Amino acid sequence: MFFLLASVLALSISAAVVMFGFGIVLPFLPLYAQILGAGSGLDIGLLSSAFLLTRTFLATPFGMASDRIGRKKMIMLGMAVYAITSILFALSESWFQLLIFRLLQGVASAMVWPPATALVADLTPAGKRGTAMGIYNSISMSGWVIGPAVGGGIQWYARNVMMLEQLESFRLPFYFSAALSLISLSLVWFLVKLPAIQKKGMDPLALFPFKHIEGKFKKTIYALLVIGISYGFATSFIEPLLVYFVQHEYFLSPDEVTQSMAAIFSVTGIATLLVMVYAGRLADKFSKKKIIAIFTSVAQALTIAMPFSGSISNIGVVMVIRSAFYSLTSPAYTALQQDLLPQKVRGTLTGMFDTFFGLGSIAGPVISFILYDEVSHSMPFIVSGILGIATVLILFLIAKEPAKDEVQ
Repeated sequence: MFFLLASVLALSISAAVVMFGFGIVLPFLPLYAQILGAGSGLDIGLLSSAFLLTRTFLATPFGMASDRIGRKKMIMLGMAVYAITSILFALSESWFQLLIFRLLQGVASAMVWPPATALVADLTPAGKRGTAMGIYNSISMSGWVIGPAVGGGIQWYARNVMMLEQLESFRLPFYFSAALSLISLSLVWFLVKLPAIQKKGMDPLALFPFKHIEGKFKKTIYALLVIGISYGFATSFIEPLLVYFVQHEYFLSPDEVTQSMAAIFSVTGIATLLVMVYAGRLADKFSKKKIIAIFTSVAQALTIAMPFSGSISNIGVVMVIRSAFYSLTSPAYTALQQDLLPQKVRGTLTGMFDTFFGLGSIAGPVISFILYDEVSHSMPFIVSGILGIATVLILFLIAKEPAKDEVQ
């Protein structure tokens, strides 16, 4: 039990560090990019999507590679690459360099996230995956939660105590992120114990992973993949667009935007973490499909309401409640996936889920900023909400949950 817990915690921390590197820039990425030459909302949207672009299209290949060479090796290599690219991101001298190094960070993320998720499922017995995924998702998402607060805090300290220029104050958080990546690599090396069932060597059918899925559950897999697109869209567009929305709607200075959004994202994150641990237990007790359908629908309705909140404080309240409802769905969504995935192709199919999530994540910032610039400031929120509710309806109508003896 000790080694199981230690392994799950080490894997959770590695995923958290990846999310930390993504979240640390959220309070100031649009501002950092503008200083380095980004000239439009679309430029910022492309930069926000760059990380997700490489992660999306490499998640499945790296997941497949983890089925073949071992998940632990892939995770450690990814953490090393992530440390290097964090330093390079801090040293950027132009918007184009930011774009290139953000793409490389996405490569490292693809090497870590799908193998880590699959390995947690490998280690966890059936019937306990909701709880395990609640712990894993909670800790891993803490990187996203803590990232904005730490990034904003370090930037504030560099600006107001160290008296650095604004540009230099934006660079400092990335060195901290690089150090965390190296620490996480060490934890994986020393603490993660591989399950006896994981063997090297690729199954001949690994290139056709859906052949391993029982026929009556294939539609469920397809529905979960589709809903992953809406989750990706809803997750990726909200932070960069909200920073931009608040800056222009309420005429705040760059420093005011950074500090106010860091506070909102931090409170949101705390609520997310507190809810997610409980949500894991909920997923082990009740229908995962119903949990996903009900709570996602509420979260998407709140997304539609957000631009009509009327003030930055009201936006913060809506953001917190929205994230709490999303958190209630997360362990159920991941556990339902993993319950249907055979171990021999779990890395491949977990990578595929990450790819579909990433497709929505790539589209989110780009489409939302185009809608913001060309249609209306509220349209991105409305489109995301409608998309999410429609995909949840598909899931509810066609998905089937496995019985206890059918869980992989």
